[in-house]
Amino acid sequence: MWATNIVDLIDNHTDENGWFVCSQCGASGFIEKSFDLQEPGYTWELFLRGAIRLGDRDDTYQPFVFMVSYEPNEKANYIWFSYYKDLRETGGRLKLGYGPGGPPVLRTEQLLSLLRQLYDLD
Repeated sequence: MWATNIVDLIDNHTDENGWFVCSQCGASGFIEKSFDLQEPGYTWELFLRGAIRLGDRDDTYQPFVFMVSYEPNEKANYIWFSYYKDLRETGGRLKLGYGPGGPPVLRTEQLLSLLRQLYDLD
């Protein structure tokens, strides 16, 4: 069964480490995405391998990261920051925030470097 939205995807189609899996058979998987860029004729093509929630499960505003690769058989070595905001319980809608020109996609090493720098500031 396919995920119906980002909340369903993260809640019901990931394993304990955040990797995407089939909810029926448990096989690992990915989501292939392609976005047209502002530059004519260019696209951004990537493979979403998993998602890690960064906030509390019940928070309305939910930041998370996608684990990303650029080839179907490649290890996920990139982090794509994103978020969703779920106001459906109060009559609102579910909003997913991402896309070219949105949050940055960082190599794992870049994120670790950022974390080291932030740690050293303290």
